[in-house]
Amino acid sequence: MRKEIAVIAAAALASFLASFLIAAVLLPSLTGGRITTVTTTLSVTSPQTEDEYLKSTEALLGRVVEWVEGFRGLELREEVEVIALTRSWVVEHWGKGFLNRTEVEIDEVLLKSLLMVPRDFNLTRFRIGFSGYTVAASSDHRIYVVREYFDPRNELRAGATLAHELTHVLQGEYFSTPRPSTSDEEAALAALIEGDANLVSSTYLLEHGGKPFRMRESELTPLDALPFFPYIYGEPFVRYVYERRGWDGVNEMYRDPPTSTAQVLHPEKYLEGWKPVKPDLPSPPGEGWRLLLRDTLGEYFVRQLIRAHLDSAAANRSAEGWLGDRVEIYERDGLYLVRWKLVWEDGRELSEFLSAFEQVLEDAGARRSGEDLWSLEGERIQVQRVSENALLITIHFEANG
Repeated sequence: MRKEIAVIAAAALASFLASFLIAAVLLPSLTGGRITTVTTTLSVTSPQTEDEYLKSTEALLGRVVEWVEGFRGLELREEVEVIALTRSWVVEHWGKGFLNRTEVEIDEVLLKSLLMVPRDFNLTRFRIGFSGYTVAASSDHRIYVVREYFDPRNELRAGATLAHELTHVLQGEYFSTPRPSTSDEEAALAALIEGDANLVSSTYLLEHGGKPFRMRESELTPLDALPFFPYIYGEPFVRYVYERRGWDGVNEMYRDPPTSTAQVLHPEKYLEGWKPVKPDLPSPPGEGWRLLLRDTLGEYFVRQLIRAHLDSAAANRSAEGWLGDRVEIYERDGLYLVRWKLVWEDGRELSEFLSAFEQVLEDAGARRSGEDLWSLEGERIQVQRVSENALLITIHFEANG
């Protein structure tokens, strides 16, 4: 059964808007969530009539279809239609509507309780800033292009954008994947989907005399880096498999997709069949507590947690060796209970993370009030080593504390 893929490209970081478009990508039928990618912004310098614009885009599309089918080794089963939109229409229809405010509020509790953002940080406002700018999108066998940003006369960049979107169309025609059950699984699957499309578009650029843009984790704040994981690490992950097993190996990944960002960050683990563990948490708290979230955050999240306070080298070292985690958030009368259990490959890896996390607590102004207890305004944190390679972090957090 054909899977629909909707790809919405939206702006993200203001510092990149002068020259690049940061795209938020929605692939609901393949991933069940939001992922991200980056394309170069294309500015139209001299307007064409609508008829001329569509004819130019369709002519370019025909040439790119032939190239993508040849390179990717898959043929489109149906004809692709091009639809031109205006930026104002996109802002009105594809802007704030994607924001699930309940999910954002829970995410904000998690980020604040783990000291990744200040107490007065507004995550809703931050994420709204990501929406409203679009260069191209695809849904089923339609590709939408935005006239203010997509110029078919710039055949190099416009062609690469179409190559990316056509790859998503092919993914929808040929592949079906399990729906991810955690944030970590979602990010890993998104890395496969976006990495595939970005490998195709990057190769198109290179073969036509262009140079792909590479975003680096170190260029982003930890909060910005979290949603950009599929773009930063997806293409290197897919390329690693492609160079060893060809497109057959890449296609096989859709039948057995990565389930953790650790597999994407360390692609040799994926090829070796490594899988993360799913640790158990203690019994639910007493009466009156309402479960808001049960999730796995993953190695990449751990890296950004540490990087919010320490340097990238320390963050990378402390996150490596991650074997699995499980987090729960409960609420009762405005008080939140966060419980996060992390498991590491061995005791040395755990000790390295624990040392870094204690530095994070100190950097955030927390005071040690016991052997494994820390406190700061509106928050009590307990960090318990429950086994040689497992750690339990328990946080009581007052939203307005």
